[in-house]
Amino acid sequence: MATKSTGKSSGTQASKTADTLEGKQNQLPIKATINWLNQNDDENIRATASLTMGDAFAVHGIKVVSGSKGEFVSMPSYKSKNEYKDIFHAITADARQQMNDAIMQAYEQKLAEQAQGENLADHESGVSESAGMGGIKS
Repeated sequence: MATKSTGKSSGTQASKTADTLEGKQNQLPIKATINWLNQNDDENIRATASLTMGDAFAVHGIKVVSGSKGEFVSMPSYKSKNEYKDIFHAITADARQQMNDAIMQAYEQKLAEQAQGENLADHESGVSESAGMGGIKS
């Protein structure tokens, strides 16, 4: 879609682009990666994550936070005086939901992998102990 430039800066073209990207057929594929998983249950930050959108954009410093109403995604921000300001955020509710879903799915998958790894380690240590003891007769 070509637009004629008038030399003036306006939000019209940007809003047209945002409207176009909001359509389902034009969504950027979103991939979330959990970079760090908190091993301590006594802290609010449960994990940090990164997002890659359409192999064109990357966002780092996203947090999975445990709050009084459950876990939620916190986008990167900085403190200015007495308030926090987002460095990156979604414009539409649909885009925000897609990002939150991708991050929380990656987080749940990482937790499941960790639990599976712990179960496997416990099982292997139990097998080796019992196998070691099985050869000794009294």
